[in-house]
Amino acid sequence: MLQKKHRVKLTGKKLRKLNQQIFERDNYRCIVCGAYVSTEHKFHHEPCGIEKTDEMSGGVVLCDSCHRLRHDSGRLKEIKARCEEYLRSLYG
Repeated sequence: MLQKKHRVKLTGKKLRKLNQQIFERDNYRCIVCGAYVSTEHKFHHEPCGIEKTDEMSGGVVLCDSCHRLRHDSGRLKEIKARCEEYLRSLYG
C-alpha cells in the first residue's frame, strides 16, 4: 500500500526563518541565472503545487524572471530539471 508523503506547512516566524536559511544557503542568488534576489521574495517550492513542502530540501531561490519561466514557458522542463538537480546535489 502506498503511503502519502508527509508535507510540512509552516507559517509566521518559522516560515520566515526557513526563507532566510534557504536564501543564505543559495547566497541570495538565483540558482538558474545567478542574479541577486532579495529576501523580500519567497523561496520557490520544488516540486511546486500540491506536493510542495516547507523544508530546506524543497526550496530554492529563483529570480522573478526564472520563476516565471519555471511556470509559464517552453523552458519549464529545463528550469524544473535545474532545480531538481541542484537540490539533489545538496540532499541526495
